[in-house]
Amino acid sequence: FFSNILFPYFFRFHKHKFLLTAPYTVSCVGVSDQPFGDAETREGAMNRAKAAYDAACADINSEDDYEHPDFAVGLEGGLEKQHYPQTESERQNSQNLPEELWCMAWMAIVGSSSESCTAAKAEGDNFSSEDKDQTSKSWGYAKTGTFLLPPALCALVLNKNMELGDADDEVFKRVNSKHGGGTVGILTDGEIDRADYYVHALKLALVPWIRPELYL
Repeated sequence: FFSNILFPYFFRFHKHKFLLTAPYTVSCVGVSDQPFGDAETREGAMNRAKAAYDAACADINSEDDYEHPDFAVGLEGGLEKQHYPQTESERQNSQNLPEELWCMAWMAIVGSSSESCTAAKAEGDNFSSEDKDQTSKSWGYAKTGTFLLPPALCALVLNKNMELGDADDEVFKRVNSKHGGGTVGILTDGEIDRADYYVHALKLALVPWIRPELYL
């Protein structure tokens, strides 16, 4: 799944080269199974990118033409606890309002300032990798849009400590929905599936390599 949405956007970085993408199933050490808030969710994405990078390096042998991957990408889904009062009465009694859960995800990309990583820099960008430490890692981050979860899902996550994917399966009578269309898919009736939901964050996380003169 993830490799399929990565390929068309990384292709611009290697238009005249063979492009190899490889998926890695990595555990997210350092964050909870269901992250809450931007800080924890972003950390989870970063940890996944690091783990994928290390896993790819471990797969590379001495006969390969490259020593390490150009990029590694990590994605972590999370939830935000918020409540936005809609009336004056709700604003005055906000402490008594039930918590709302907003769904979001963070994308983390690790790369470098190498010529390969900056090959897709924007026209007119004057960045040169010659004077940079090309072994040093550079990072790009971005967050998806957010959307409000329905009360039934909120209750299962908050009161029964369920992960969102498991709560989704129970409410919508599905199996392993987090590896299918996802919660966003069923709530939008297919207008936005998991791939659509993540793609804009992927593009934004690539900005440091599209505008390296400003970031790297």
